Amino acid sequence: MKSRPRSLIISLVSLALLATACGTASPGLIRNEEQESGQQPLPLPQASTTPTETPLEGIWLSPSLPALLLNQIQGVVLNQSANANTAAMILAPVDESVPGLKLVRESTWVYALVAPFYEIRDGVTDEELQQIWLGREKGSLAGVKLVLEASTQAAFVLHWGAPSANTVQVRKADELLEATWNESDTWALIPFEAVQPKYKILKIDGLSPLDKPLNVERYPLVMRFGLYTDPQASQTSIEQENVLKTALPLTNRDESRMTILIMSGTTALTRATAFKIDLKGADYVISGVRDWFLAADLRHVSNEVSFDPNCPKADPNSASMRFCSQPSYIEVLKGLGINVVELTGNHENDYGPEAFAETVKTYQQLGWTTFGGGLTPEDARKPALVENNGNKIAFIGCNPVGPANAWVNDRRAGVARCDPEYYFSQIKALKEQGYVVVATFQHQEIYRYMYDEHYRADFRQAADSGADIVSGAQAHYPMGFEFRAQALIHYGMGNFLFDQMDYPVVGTRREFIDRHVIYNGRYINTELLTALLTDYSRPRPMEPEERTQFLSDLFDASGWELDGETHENN
Repeated sequence: MKSRPRSLIISLVSLALLATACGTASPGLIRNEEQESGQQPLPLPQASTTPTETPLEGIWLSPSLPALLLNQIQGVVLNQSANANTAAMILAPVDESVPGLKLVRESTWVYALVAPFYEIRDGVTDEELQQIWLGREKGSLAGVKLVLEASTQAAFVLHWGAPSANTVQVRKADELLEATWNESDTWALIPFEAVQPKYKILKIDGLSPLDKPLNVERYPLVMRFGLYTDPQASQTSIEQENVLKTALPLTNRDESRMTILIMSGTTALTRATAFKIDLKGADYVISGVRDWFLAADLRHVSNEVSFDPNCPKADPNSASMRFCSQPSYIEVLKGLGINVVELTGNHENDYGPEAFAETVKTYQQLGWTTFGGGLTPEDARKPALVENNGNKIAFIGCNPVGPANAWVNDRRAGVARCDPEYYFSQIKALKEQGYVVVATFQHQEIYRYMYDEHYRADFRQAADSGADIVSGAQAHYPMGFEFRAQALIHYGMGNFLFDQMDYPVVGTRREFIDRHVIYNGRYINTELLTALLTDYSRPRPMEPEERTQFLSDLFDASGWELDGETHENN
């Protein structure tokens, strides 16, 4: 059996090697890095100008293959070939014109352009990214560098050509996060499976791998790897082909394994907000941000006020701090598609535990998940367990500050008072059971962008106990962030649907709506959506200038200086 010239494969590999030589690391250095990380160097084919009588056998693996794909086939590759010209099979980027070979399996690999969580910019165009790659960046992108693994560079060389050594650097996989956090204007290009919470995903042409659904055909950072086989291969190679086709994943990004969780801040459908609902309808209040909610799988609201048919008519001029909502206002929550309701608010029992109990029953009749409050102490404090797209998610919340008449006891319904021993042990147990844990507090209200060390302690202990996301529901003023290992602490999202327009500080109008992404049993990222309260009732998405200033203020309050100096990686 004669081998065939495979000039296209050779040229692609040559281009990848040229790019590596032009970059910051030589081919030899890349091989050394792979050996140091425990990964064997991938053999490179040698060009052949004339056919030989060498039997076709084994599989040749492209140096552009991502680590996860290689791991998937690690146990089934029987014979790895050092020469693409004599290999019975080739696993490499897809090109339908590879001569003499048949494409029998294809894997679609999605990549992400990432920056540190505190990056202000939200995205770039495909053209701008390519200009960075080629060292032709200009304007606000001048000085931006890309770091990436050797295999990722080898893959994108095939799209964009050889990169500039001034702007593109090969690093080990475990060095990329530190580089983005601590090296000024440094972004990383990573496969989707490497996404983690401390990264901010930058959109390309307005598209993100966190989108659900994602138009993969339009998203630029996609590679397709194919298993090619020779029709004249031996029976042994055919058997190996069948095993490999089963082992190769179709993609590294399966939306059927992805859960989007939207979480929002303080909701109190009362006073001026209630007046606007009466005047203009439920749809008016939510129309600015409704699409954010409806595009998610789990839609959270912290509704601090119970529904009561005896609730007085809404008074926009009232200064009362005793709150209730008309039962009809639940149409606001229905319009957002709410299906997770937090009940830790300190106004839940303002019109009595009976009104609160009926409100809880209404949520349950609608099939909504509730946590942080209930009809009995046991119901109030127990976690709510949800399964979505194969992901197990646990919600647990409590209120450590009261007032006392809001807390549940043996005689009345109410909110869960924080019991640290129970709360933190539950978080630990839930994490051990494989849940992604979302822990919330209705903590002390302050009108600043960040807590001092005293109030941070409870949030940090929740993260240290195993919570993946720790969130403050108490904040009328949006608050900053902290990471504890891979756990995100957001100390407060601010108001969501509450009428604080006239408070002397603009902070009560600024809002975070957190879009958390859970994938294949793991919390992987958070997108920060930002809104501004208008007309005492209606949040709308921030304009770009408003968002830039808001993020700058909150990241600065979080201790992430935005001056190009080294940033603390909590």
